[in-house]
Amino acid sequence: MSADTLPRKIIELNRTLVHRSAETAGGAIRVVTDGASRVADASFVAGRTVVGQTRAAIDRTVSATRQGRAEVSGQAEAQGAAVADTIDHEANRIVDRATDAVDGLPAPGTPYEEWTREQLYQRAQELDVDGRSTMSKAQLIRALRR
Repeated sequence: MSADTLPRKIIELNRTLVHRSAETAGGAIRVVTDGASRVADASFVAGRTVVGQTRAAIDRTVSATRQGRAEVSGQAEAQGAAVADTIDHEANRIVDRATDAVDGLPAPGTPYEEWTREQLYQRAQELDVDGRSTMSKAQLIRALRR
């Protein structure tokens, strides 16, 4: 073996090793790049899916909120109308009772002699005077003064 051949063989061996190392590194780089590309694609698809699902959830929430608001508004309106009707009814009933209490009775301080028999009878009824239905005007006056 000549001295010239050994260095050449070592150089060839180094070249082959460098070439094979470069090929292996290139292959590893391609595998990593392909994997990273697949991960990026999957992440993009997953991101789009999450965004789509989020939009759908927001749309459902907005729709449910609008529907709920309409239902609550309608219920509140109906309850308000019912309360207004009740208040109106009660107010009318109170005014009617007050009117009945005052109607037909003479002004305070008017002597019983100026009252009609019917007015005297109403007052006797309010005071629960016994026998009032058969009493005359004069008898009602005497009974009321007692």
